[in-house]
Amino acid sequence: MHTMVEATSRLDRSARLLLARVAELEELVSHGEEGAWVSYLATLDTLAHVLEHVTPGRRGELLTTSQMAARLNVSPKTLLRRKARGQIRPAVQHGKLIRWRGDEVAR
Repeated sequence: MHTMVEATSRLDRSARLLLARVAELEELVSHGEEGAWVSYLATLDTLAHVLEHVTPGRRGELLTTSQMAARLNVSPKTLLRRKARGQIRPAVQHGKLIRWRGDEVAR
């Protein structure tokens, strides 16, 4: 039986392979190859399903500041500035250790 770590590792590898395939198919589609659309859309759909399982925080684990910043599409420094201004509050803070749930909403 595979452990959760092995399964996650396989999903991560699958996501990388799917991303590479999407890039190949995008090239074909952008050059007008009509037959590539079906594969392109099917690959995107599969990638979306895989990403649901490999995105940090999806399984309830706490996020690092870098992961949370990436989720909010800001730099880690910007996220920490917003925290300092009271615009967003982390789930856990103990000294310099900060962790985020991922569902925090900026006020």
